Amino acid sequence: MKKTLLAVALAPLFIQSQAFATETSTDDVMVVTANRFEQSASSVLAPVSIVTREDIEQLQAQSALDVLKTLPGIEISSNGGKAQSSAIYIRGTSSRHTLVLVDGVRLNSSTTGGASVGLIPADAIEKIEIVRGPRAAVYGSDTIGGVISITTTPKSGSVHQAKATFGSNNYSQQSWRSVGQISENTQGSFVVNNEQSDGYRVKSTAPEGDEHGFESKTLLGSLRHAATDSINLYFTGYYQTSLVEYDQGSKYESDREKYNFSGGIDYTAGSWLSKLELSDSKEVTADGKSDGGKSGKGSLTTKRQSVAWVNTLTQIENSVINLGVDYYKETAERGGTNTKDFSDNSKHNTAAFVTGHTRIAELTLEAALRHDKDSAFGGYTTWNLAAGYAVTSAIDVVGSYGTAFKAPTFNDLYYPGGSGNPDLKPETSKSAELGVKGRHDLLDWGVTAYQTDIKDMIAWAPTTAGPWKPDNIDNAKIKGIELELGFDTGPISHRVVGDWKDPEDKKDGSQLIRRAKQNYKWVGTYSSEMVDVSLVANYVGKRYDSKQYELNAYTTADAAVTYRVTDKFTAGLRASNLFDKEYQTSKDYPAPERSFYVNGSYQF
Repeated sequence: MKKTLLAVALAPLFIQSQAFATETSTDDVMVVTANRFEQSASSVLAPVSIVTREDIEQLQAQSALDVLKTLPGIEISSNGGKAQSSAIYIRGTSSRHTLVLVDGVRLNSSTTGGASVGLIPADAIEKIEIVRGPRAAVYGSDTIGGVISITTTPKSGSVHQAKATFGSNNYSQQSWRSVGQISENTQGSFVVNNEQSDGYRVKSTAPEGDEHGFESKTLLGSLRHAATDSINLYFTGYYQTSLVEYDQGSKYESDREKYNFSGGIDYTAGSWLSKLELSDSKEVTADGKSDGGKSGKGSLTTKRQSVAWVNTLTQIENSVINLGVDYYKETAERGGTNTKDFSDNSKHNTAAFVTGHTRIAELTLEAALRHDKDSAFGGYTTWNLAAGYAVTSAIDVVGSYGTAFKAPTFNDLYYPGGSGNPDLKPETSKSAELGVKGRHDLLDWGVTAYQTDIKDMIAWAPTTAGPWKPDNIDNAKIKGIELELGFDTGPISHRVVGDWKDPEDKKDGSQLIRRAKQNYKWVGTYSSEMVDVSLVANYVGKRYDSKQYELNAYTTADAAVTYRVTDKFTAGLRASNLFDKEYQTSKDYPAPERSFYVNGSYQF
C-alpha cells in the first residue's frame, strides 16, 4: 500500500522493541542525514521526518516550502509568494539556526546565514530528510534547530517525463526529467525546469496594480558509476538563474545566478566504508530598482569550496562508528553600486568529528563529538548524547541532550563602513528532549517535550558613533511539546500534528518574533488505482512581527486531486489557500490569495 506523506514522516517515531537495531527490514525507509551514515529510519533516535517523491506528487507541491509547512516543528514566514525571501523556523529557533543541504552541499548564505528553498523545483526533488534538534556535533555550524537535507539524485529507476503546469497570476512551469541506466555500471539523471509568474502585490504599501513576479530556469544532473565492486564514483550539478521582483519602498529586482557542483568516491572494504567528497558553489546576485538598469545595481558574489572525508566502521556487532573531517572556505565580495567591500573577504573552517551508534538488548545509545576550528572566532567543541529504550513491543522512550552553535556571517563580522564586528563570538545553545512513542494497530502516536537555551545571540543595534553594529547581546529560551498522531478511517489516512511552545526572548520575557505558541496541522490523503486526493489544513497561532505589531492567527487549507488518465498520462488540479483566507506571515506582506493550478505529465 502506498505510504502517505506524514505516515512516512512519522515512521521513525513509532518503533517497536526490535526497531532500534541497526539491521533493516526490506520495507524500512533509509536515512543518511541524522548521523551521516545510511541507516533505517526506525534505528534513528533523533526526531526525523522523511518525505518521498511519491509524497510530493500526491500533494502536488510546487516547492519544498509546500511540503515543509505540513511537518512537525516547522513554521514558514515569507515576504510574499514562493520566490520572495522566506524564513524556516524549526522548534522556534531562527532561520539562521537551520542547516539546509542540497545533495549534501550547504545552501546557507555566507552573508545572511539563512537558506532559501522556494525556487528549488519540486519536480526535481527525490527525497527530503528533516532532523529536529541540535546536530552541530555532526555538521558544525547552523544546526541549533535542525537539518533539512534535500536530495535530487535518484538511486534507481528509469523514466523520461514531461510536465507542464498553468495557474493563477499567469503562472506557468515546464519541466523535463530523465532517469536511467547509461550503461551497465553507470546511472544518470537530468532535470530541466522553466518557471515564471506575474505574481501579485506582495506588499500592502505598494501602489495598486504593482505586481511582483519572477522567472527561473534550473538545470540539474547526476552521474553514478560503479568502477569496481568496491569503488563508486559520483557527480551532481545544480545550476539556476532567476529574476525576482520585490518591494523595498519601490519595486526592486534581484538577478541571481548560482551553481553547486559536487563529486566524490565511495570505497567499501568489508566492514569499512570510506567516502571522500569535494564541492564547489558560487552565487552572484545583482539587486537594484526595476527601472531598466538606470539606477545601476549592487552586486554580491559568494563562493564556498568544501572537502569532506567520512569513514564508517561496522566491525563491532550491532554498532556503527563514524569518523570524519570537514573543511570549507568561504569568500564574499561586494561590487557594482556597492562602493564599499567587506573589510575581510575570506574565512575558513576545519573540523573533526566522531559519532557512535550501538544496540544492547532493548537499549540503543548514540553519541557524537566534534571540534571546529574557525579562522574568524577560533575553536568550538560540540557534543550530543541520546538513549532509547523499548519499554514494551509497542512503546518506547527516547531522551537526548546536545550542544550547538551558529557562526557569525560575513555581514556580522566584516560589513563595510565600520558596521561589522570582527570580535563576535558564535551563538551557542544547549538542548534537551524526552519523548514517548507508540505504534498500535489503530493508532500511531508520539509525544516529545524539549527545551533549548540559546546564548550570545547576535543582534544589531545603533552605536553612539552612529552606524548600527552587531553584538552578542541576546538570549532565548524555547520550551515546547510536539504531539503526533496517525490513523485511518476506511480508505482515508489521517496525520495530525500539534505543536505547543513558548519561544521567549529572555531580555524582556517577550515572544520571539514571527513564531507562534500554537501550531496545528492535519493531512488527509486518499489513494486508489486511478485517483489520489490530498487535503492539508494548517493553523498558525498569534505571533508578533515586532514588540508592538501583532500578527493574527490564521487557518489555511490546500487541496489537490490527481487523476491517472492512462498508464503514461496524468492530470492534476491544485487549490492553494482554498478558502481565500486573508493573513500575513510578516508585517505589511499579505499572503497570496486563493490560487488554482492545473497540470499534466506524460511518461515516455
